[in-house]
Amino acid sequence: MEGAAATSTSARSNSANNNASSSNGNAASSSRKFTIKPFRSYTQMDTSSAHDTFSSLASAMDEIHNRNASTLSFEELYRNAYNLVLHKHGGLLYEGVQDRLSVHLRRSGAKLVKLAREESAASGNGNGNGGGDQYKLLEEMANCWTEHRITMVMVRDIFMYMDRTYVPQHRKRPVYDLGLWLFRRVVWERSMEDDGNDMEEYEGEQQAMQMSMGNSGPLKSAENDSTLGTVASTLVLQVIHADRQNRLSDAPQRTSLLKELIHMLLELAHANAGQFNDSSVLGARGRRTDQQGGNGVDNIPVYERDFEEVFLGESQDFYRMESTSRLSHSVGLGGANDDISNSTNDNGSKPAAKYSAMEYVHRAQSRLLEEKTRAGLLDLPTQTKSALLRIVETELIERHAKTLVEMEGSGFSSILKVVASSPAVGSVAAASASGRLMMASPARGALGMGAGSRGMLGGMEPSENGVVIDRDRIADLAAMYDLFSRVPSSVNHLRDALSERIRLDGRALVRDQETNVAPPAAFVKGVLDMRERFAAVVSDAMRGEKKGQKRMREAFEDFLNADARAANCLQCTSTTCLGWD
Repeated sequence: MEGAAATSTSARSNSANNNASSSNGNAASSSRKFTIKPFRSYTQMDTSSAHDTFSSLASAMDEIHNRNASTLSFEELYRNAYNLVLHKHGGLLYEGVQDRLSVHLRRSGAKLVKLAREESAASGNGNGNGGGDQYKLLEEMANCWTEHRITMVMVRDIFMYMDRTYVPQHRKRPVYDLGLWLFRRVVWERSMEDDGNDMEEYEGEQQAMQMSMGNSGPLKSAENDSTLGTVASTLVLQVIHADRQNRLSDAPQRTSLLKELIHMLLELAHANAGQFNDSSVLGARGRRTDQQGGNGVDNIPVYERDFEEVFLGESQDFYRMESTSRLSHSVGLGGANDDISNSTNDNGSKPAAKYSAMEYVHRAQSRLLEEKTRAGLLDLPTQTKSALLRIVETELIERHAKTLVEMEGSGFSSILKVVASSPAVGSVAAASASGRLMMASPARGALGMGAGSRGMLGGMEPSENGVVIDRDRIADLAAMYDLFSRVPSSVNHLRDALSERIRLDGRALVRDQETNVAPPAAFVKGVLDMRERFAAVVSDAMRGEKKGQKRMREAFEDFLNADARAANCLQCTSTTCLGWD
């Protein structure tokens, strides 16, 4: 009992000590909560410190341009750029970034100008061999652009915080787009008269950069002076022209190079989209007079101005000249392989053209396929590709559609005349004409299609009703129709020729009845044979189009209803067949 009492007394003593200790702790804690510490003083970064901080960033940008980025701490660089913007030195940072980018781009531009001058001098002295050396400028331009893009990706990462805060607040270009814009102004639009000899010192580089972006700087308009861009565009067009003439030995490599340069122009055009306050960057130094930086020359799409417009114009001139030279004279029975001269032949007739109508058709189809393939390899924008194909179709098809139809000996009308066994199906004149055609040399063909063409009898095939149809000639008509269908308005010439052929053959049949050359039964058979042959033309060559069927029906109705003798022949034939005579 005494031990238990002692234990209880000890427990109460410990509990009291714990309560006292807890009270003292709570009191101490309460006293710490109400302690107010003084605020730490905020030190604003002064201008001198800001310049020192940017100097480290400028040195880092130089290392990136020199391909020494592996030695840099991007985390530290990002923090320095962040502090500059946080301490209200965003303007200093943005202008400094623009200055450093311009300095490096002007150095690259000076090298390209020097290279362009050397190539021009070599070409002027007759040392250009048309090989790879002639397009060295394009290769160096592409390399410069690739390196600049890689550089701008790393620079953009350093100044990411400035892009998110300072840039939108002050309507500036994002850092990456700024780099593209400067590449256009400082490299692509650099005057060929600007050799960059004033770039030895940094201050000289800054001043030259400022002048190049001002209205009175050395960077002149393409209208008044040649620029790197115009020289490069001319070389690009020369590559394409050589490829069209099949004179490009390393076409895949050249095409890949051109594709990269076209992508460059498209990206440069994208960087110029929008309204940006560029004037304030140079306005403080009194250099820039354009107060609406995003307007004026900067908003001219560089791709459309320096490539697309010139490319489409050159393409139009090329195909206009080529198509005109191939169809300068009509093709006679002598074929397409005869020599062409400006003088007349011994009999006083015009010399034959380089190509017959069908050879021209196949050449035009090949050209259209080539241009479509080339546009795909160059990865041209949809608008450029569509405009290019429209130009080729206009120059190769629409401008010469009527000539191809009417070309003597090989045009659509001449082939159609053979298919229909003209001059009059079923008449004595037609029989004699067919005899003359069968005596023609199979090696050259009755249409003068050349030694490689099919003979007259090669594609003859009787129909179910025993009517002989020239399937080879119908295939030729189909090729011409397929080409003309690219320009729907040109198909009207084919329909007109079809209608005219039906009317001429039908009237010839009627005239045979007038002179009693053939009996009425021959007239009816001739009309039925005509109907089957021309139906084959419309269904196979003209792909069964509704307008062609309508024109054929109207042509038959025209000559059948124009003379009462046609009705008399039908009546006599019906009476004879039914045995009513």
